[in-house]
This record gives sequence, C-alpha cells and structure tokens, in this order.
Amino acid sequence: MAKFLSINVTTTGLNSGPRLINADQIVTVTQASATTTTIFLAPVGGSATDLLTLTHTSTGTTPSVKDAVNAAITAVPGGQVVTVNFPEGVVCTAVALG
Repeated sequence: MAKFLSINVTTTGLNSGPRLINADQIVTVTQASATTTTIFLAPVGGSATDLLTLTHTSTGTTPSVKDAVNAAITAVPGGQVVTVNFPEGVVCTAVALG
C-alpha cells in the first residue's frame, strides 16, 4: 500500500489546504534556507529527480522543517496518511514542484 505525507498549506484562495506527497518516492530532504525546505523525489518514468520545494515561515531554531518531514516519513505505516507537524509557529505557505 502507498504511504503519504500530508502537508497543510496556509495561503489564500484555492491553493490552501493539505497536499499529499507519496512517501515511497522521497529520496532525501534538505533544509535549503530558514524559509525553504526541499524534498527530492525519485523519478517516475523519467531519468531526472523531481524537486519539491516547501516555502514556509522561518524556523529560527531546531527542530527544522526538515526534521519534521523526516519524523513524519519514519512514522508512516503502510496505507496511511501522516500529517507533517511543523515546529511551533511555523506554517507552510507554498509547495512547488519543479
């Protein structure tokens, strides 16, 4: 069964709400800056790795958003959706693939 992470996006309009990421495709997660976290996804039918960028408010301290995503990945049982719990006061404002 597929495993999914749910990331809640807080923004205006139709782009807000949960975004599901297939946990089986995640290769690695990096904290690119205080306000962006990148998730590298294994390619599906292609040769290049897909890059998913989370834009969020600044973490300022540890735990980082990278730590929150990694904790959610390791908590995912088969066939379940697990919500990524961001550090206190941090909200995701955008998710971009590309």
